[in-house]
Amino acid sequence: MRFLTIFEGMTPRILFLLLPLLFHGLIALAGNNTSYFQQEVNYKISVSLNDKKHSLSATIEIEYINRSSDTLSEIWFHLWPNAYKDRNSALCKQMVLNGDAALYFAKEEDRGFIDSLQFTANDENILWSYDSLNKDIALLQLKNPLLPGNRVIIKTPFYVKLPSASFSRLGHIGQAYAITQWYPKPAVYDQQGWHAMPYLNIGEFYAEFGSYDVTITLPKNYVVGATGDCQTQTEIDWMNELSKEPDNFNDSLLFPPSSKEFKTIRYTQSKVHDFAWFADKRFHVRTGKVVLPNSKNEVTTWALFTNSEPHLWKNAVRNMNDALYHYSALVGDYPYQQCTAIDGTIAAGGGMEYPNITIIGKTYDPFLLIWLWRTK
Repeated sequence: MRFLTIFEGMTPRILFLLLPLLFHGLIALAGNNTSYFQQEVNYKISVSLNDKKHSLSATIEIEYINRSSDTLSEIWFHLWPNAYKDRNSALCKQMVLNGDAALYFAKEEDRGFIDSLQFTANDENILWSYDSLNKDIALLQLKNPLLPGNRVIIKTPFYVKLPSASFSRLGHIGQAYAITQWYPKPAVYDQQGWHAMPYLNIGEFYAEFGSYDVTITLPKNYVVGATGDCQTQTEIDWMNELSKEPDNFNDSLLFPPSSKEFKTIRYTQSKVHDFAWFADKRFHVRTGKVVLPNSKNEVTTWALFTNSEPHLWKNAVRNMNDALYHYSALVGDYPYQQCTAIDGTIAAGGGMEYPNITIIGKTYDPFLLIWLWRTK
């Protein structure tokens, strides 16, 4: 059994802290087991947001490293935005079985999909096809088998029409964007073989670890929270200036006009299994720092929130710092340089965690909001 699966369903969900900390120790324990391996997948993605059409245009370059003792002639991929494409998706069927027919009866403009795919392997065109049952799974046929220890570079452009965020975790509500499970992603390959699975409302975090180098282009007045460390100093400076604004909140949730100027922001992160980002022109920003108890490393914390519940979120950084410090003291120091909490409307309810970042829905209660920070 792949070691990550033993943590599935853990409550409270502190996997964003536990998994990186336990990763190296468990690898060491498995070191004497010659059958153990874990594939490595590294990503370079360039993406542009069109906030009029609610869509993404992107290119992706994936370095897939075969750490197994097997020769691979094919690679299964997840194309999870297709989960929102029609009534035949596994997600739609799951929702109907659970008594939720919203996606089944969705208007066409509220559905989503991924297309414009043209896969190459080491700059050569390759054959690929959709899975016969699930259009959010694809099979890539390699011209040259991937030997143990070797790597292949897979590239493709892609286009994502974003669904309504009322169905699951990817999508938009107006011009508020939750960009999760949004790019072509190799399925897990382990001792049991390939784990190509359709997108459902559970299970999407079973993925290979690697590095991410992501550039995001969008109108200049969007505030972005993302996995990874921001490498664009002008964006960091702007965010820091926004954090100094006084607490003069109001109850308006209207979207301001989008800037006619665009910006490109770059984020990088290693030793994570996913990349998520969130963008909203209405976000207030607060930031702070916390020194961890053991390593004494300094972590930057960010809180991005709208006028939905500003009275609860204005002290977010203090509570985030408290949660990071005390969890670090209990289970080991947080292993990354930043941590972000997002105020957003999510169909999942409560909160959803991704590497370096969590999104939290409306809570109405200061205690519940603090509890969610501490469990995410």
